[in-house]
Amino acid sequence: MQLNNFLNTADFSTIFIIFIVVKFSLETYLKIRNISSINKNKDAIPKRFVGVVTEEEYKKSVEYNLERIKFGIITSLVGVGILILFTFGGLFNTLVKTVVNTTSSNIIGAVLLGLLLILVNQIINLPISIYSTFSIEERHGFNKTTKETFVKDILKNLVIESVLFSLMYAMIIAIIDNLGTSWWLYAALGVFLFQAIVFFLYPVLILPLFNKLEPLVDEQFKKPIERLLKEIDFKAQGLFVMDASLRSTHGNAFFTGFGKNKRIVFFDTLLKTITPSEMESILGHELGHYKLGHIKKSVIASLFLGFIGFYILDQVLQSDNFFISHGLDEITIYSKFLLFYLVIGSYTFLTKPISSYISRQREFASDNFSLKYTKGESMISGLLKLSKDNASNLTPDPLFSSYYYSHPPISERVASIENKLQ
Repeated sequence: MQLNNFLNTADFSTIFIIFIVVKFSLETYLKIRNISSINKNKDAIPKRFVGVVTEEEYKKSVEYNLERIKFGIITSLVGVGILILFTFGGLFNTLVKTVVNTTSSNIIGAVLLGLLLILVNQIINLPISIYSTFSIEERHGFNKTTKETFVKDILKNLVIESVLFSLMYAMIIAIIDNLGTSWWLYAALGVFLFQAIVFFLYPVLILPLFNKLEPLVDEQFKKPIERLLKEIDFKAQGLFVMDASLRSTHGNAFFTGFGKNKRIVFFDTLLKTITPSEMESILGHELGHYKLGHIKKSVIASLFLGFIGFYILDQVLQSDNFFISHGLDEITIYSKFLLFYLVIGSYTFLTKPISSYISRQREFASDNFSLKYTKGESMISGLLKLSKDNASNLTPDPLFSSYYYSHPPISERVASIENKLQ
């Protein structure tokens, strides 16, 4: 009852502005601290990286990271302006009116409004994406994306997002309309199963639309990796090399899918810079996430948070005051649902450092797992090469990294491994 009273009487217009200002101020402050940390250390290569990166490479990483952070401040400010335009500026309400005048169906309305939001979001983000790809990444030697590939990627993403989100929105609104007061339980479970299906199909249906995946045939890499997989008892659909060099020179490796569709994918750019022993160590780290139950824990946490999120949505949906205070006049089930997810990030941003901390602890644990099966020296040299090839920030501000970083700074990971080896 107290929650209902709060939702029906609170001045959410003021609360929303306060949260937006606090979020932007905090994140900008952390970015400025990070800029200061980089500038303070820019004149000398950090001790642990002497002999790993040249002065020219270090200067490149400094300039690259400074530009990215400064651009991040600008894009965050633009994001705030767009959010205010959507809410208090009435853009979201105008889109809702367009949909309401088109259909009386809540399900069709949710699909149409969702599609309009995706389209508008794509248009807004296009200049940011163009500048990031063809200016920042290009100027620092990372971009390999052609204009043709860039346009094709946008169109493919637009189609995929439209299909997937339309299906999900239609499902959620149908559940709200038809399954009574316990709808939020069914919605949370439905979204979880929907995401699981997409994740299962991703490596065979979606990923190949953007990149070519070819079996790993290089025996000098394949043999140690197969030995490691056998020793750890990990079964995958196969080892694949992805043509990441089509878009960027950044290197990486990842797992995708689950069950029969589990695949281990290496960027072709990665194979050009590291040794088989280093690859084995990096893969050992990735396998650690699976063997240590990190993936299962993430799935369980996702389901749990899904139930909490939909319960909160259920409570908020009962209060028109919340939505009117955020600039919505056209009150429908689907307009309230989509507005909630448009603004909720401004209220939950302080959960980010918590999730970042948990993720970093899992990274340390996976590093330790890899040490049991592979050479620690190879793990260190592989991480140092990755940081060099990706022009990673070698001197991040501690507060910035604790808020943003899902992986520990490279210097902390290397120090941790070295301590274990001693």
